[in-house]
This record gives sequence, C-alpha cells and structure tokens, in this order.
Amino acid sequence: MTDRPLEGRTAVITGAGRGLGKAMAEGLAAQGARIALVDMEKDVLATAVADVEAAGGQGCALSVPADVTDTEKSQVAIDCTIDAFGGFDILINDAAMGPQFFTDNFVAHTPKFWEHDIDLWHRVLTVNAYGPQLMATIAAPHLVDRGWGRIINVTTSLDTMYLRGCGAYGPSKAALEANTRIMAQDLDGTGVTANVLIPGGPANTRMIPEATGFDRDELVQPEVMQPPVNWLCSTDADDISNMRFIAAMWDESLPREERIAAAGAPTAWAQIGSVAKRPGGWADAER
Repeated sequence: MTDRPLEGRTAVITGAGRGLGKAMAEGLAAQGARIALVDMEKDVLATAVADVEAAGGQGCALSVPADVTDTEKSQVAIDCTIDAFGGFDILINDAAMGPQFFTDNFVAHTPKFWEHDIDLWHRVLTVNAYGPQLMATIAAPHLVDRGWGRIINVTTSLDTMYLRGCGAYGPSKAALEANTRIMAQDLDGTGVTANVLIPGGPANTRMIPEATGFDRDELVQPEVMQPPVNWLCSTDADDISNMRFIAAMWDESLPREERIAAAGAPTAWAQIGSVAKRPGGWADAER
C-alpha cells in the first residue's frame, strides 16, 4: 500500500454491493481512494464495505443505501458522501437491472418484445438509463465547482445492446451510451470528464444466469475492470473524455497511447460518421 496514486480522492459508486461495482470499489480503494458504496440492499452493502476496507484500509468505505431512481434518496446519497468525506471527485454509474429479469436463459429462451411485462420493461429503463442521468445531474455541479472530476458510466457491448430476449437491458444501455456523449460535450472545459467502461463480454455476475450453462471461469471476471477504472480516475487520464473503453482489452504492459488505441474508441460510435441532413451551418463534428 505504498503506491496509492488516488490518495485524497473520493468516489461514489452505484451498484457497488456486488459484481462489477464492488470490484471497482475494491480496486480504487487499494489505490487510496475513499468510496461511498451505493446500493439498495443493506446486508449486501455491509459485506461489500468490509471487503473494500480490507482492500483500502479501515474507514475508507461508506455504506449508502439508496435507490438511484428516487430523486430525494439520490440527493441524500450525495449529501451523505459530502458530509462523510468533505466532497467527492468521481461518480461511477454501475447500478443496473440485467437481462436475467426477462429470461432465465437468454441463450435458449428469447421471449418476443411483445411478451415482456411492460412494467418491468419500464423499470429496467428507469434504473439503467434514468438512474445514471439523475445521479450525474446531482453530482455534476459539485464536480464542476471543484474543477476536476470523473463521470464513468458502465454500459455494455454493442451486440448485447440488440440481443434478443433481454427486454429493456440492451436499449437502456444504448441510451446511457448516447447520454455519456452528451455529458462529455457539456462538461468540456470544466476539468470533469465523462467516459464509458464496459467489461467486454459476459461478466461473471448474477446477470448471467446459471441456466445459460456458461463456464463461469470463461466469463469476464469483475476484477478486469480495476486497471482501466484506476487509470481513468488518475491524473494521467485528465485529457481523456468522450471515450469508451473495453476492460478485457486493457493491457497495462503497453505504452499509454497503445493501451488507449487497443481498448478505446469514441463513445456512441461516432466513428460511423454523421449521416443526417442538417440545416445549413448546424452540422459539426460533435453532432
């Protein structure tokens, strides 16, 4: 614990009780960051806090039970973090409802879009797309006032965004991907960046039901998120915004620019280029 480049930084991580969120919390804590772990289940949070403190030291983790789709509770989560740590620098939106809510085996059972429960579809869209927007809306003024910050949104692979049978999961993540690009543009010049980080394949979390039959050891392990998220939260990534990174392709052995080229691309697939007809003078590279 001698090399702790994130000492003095504080991160708010949603969906931090399990899976990718918990792994990122542990990774950042080991680098010296303090972590506010946001999740809905108090018992799950208690276990996660203990694990994060094992990685980063006693007192580095705060349990914040909250529903990220509830305006009042989301505000309280941010306020609790500021009260406990004096502020925060990083928001990682990881809380999500996965495809397992629509089918127990998306390999063999792919219900049609009209067969999904419409209230469930709406709830997943709300958690996965609106939740990050709400948390970022509350967090952004604080980060901008500090003149330095990170917003990192966890989306998913392109082919998962249109995977049949998984209801609102893919579309909601596509919405978050597009919204990240808007966030990055609006934050340009403030010292706050907005990027996307994805595991890069089915991850060994509860979102992949046992009924799929996948070998859990062959899935992307949650810890793969740690090296790229640690880097994104460091000062070495101050010039990185409006990018999406694939954690499974992140190679720490490569020089910086090669690492970025191997694992990174613009958010929302801007490399496809604009194909819209726009009124004269309005079209530009960002739109």
